[in-house]
Amino acid sequence: MRISRLFRLAVLPAALAAACLTVHVYIYPSKEVDATAQKLIEDIRGEVLGETYGPAEPGDTRDGADRNSLRWRLVGAAHASGSETRVSSPAIEALKDKLKRRAPVLNPFFDAGAIGEGRDGLVAVRDAAVLPMKDRAMVNRVVKEENDDRLALYREVARELAVKDEDLPRVQESFAREWQRFARPGWWIQTPEGVWERRRP
Repeated sequence: MRISRLFRLAVLPAALAAACLTVHVYIYPSKEVDATAQKLIEDIRGEVLGETYGPAEPGDTRDGADRNSLRWRLVGAAHASGSETRVSSPAIEALKDKLKRRAPVLNPFFDAGAIGEGRDGLVAVRDAAVLPMKDRAMVNRVVKEENDDRLALYREVARELAVKDEDLPRVQESFAREWQRFARPGWWIQTPEGVWERRRP
């Protein structure tokens, strides 16, 4: 009898504590990441290019928009309702400003076809040979600075949205789609399959 009572006294508190535990299930916030990428790239590139690109319509074939029409519907609906996710922090704002200031330096290299928007959300040097010799060292330096800042931006967005480290490539893919969607017609972009093609009007 005494052993049974001691057993109950020992087990009951542990059982109650276990019942009160909250299980946190991680779900990758794809909608929030997509909306954040759209807003940030629109802020960075839309103003620099002097153009505003609205959300792609379902079935739009520009830049592979039809590859994931549900995504475009979600982002477009959020944009239209004014309820899109706005992730911000001092670090994100500082990186966004650096990218915006560097854009006028990069754009002539995009125009010349020397660099392109990669499928990983980074800028790739495609063909430095199209540039004068004096610009070739510069393009490599500027692209490295750009990619360092882009990676830092993706890490900050992931941190703000509580994205796990192993899902950072998915964040980069979301940003890659937006960089390409806000690219000028004629700029080189890399498809998800790794093929380079010019962005269509």
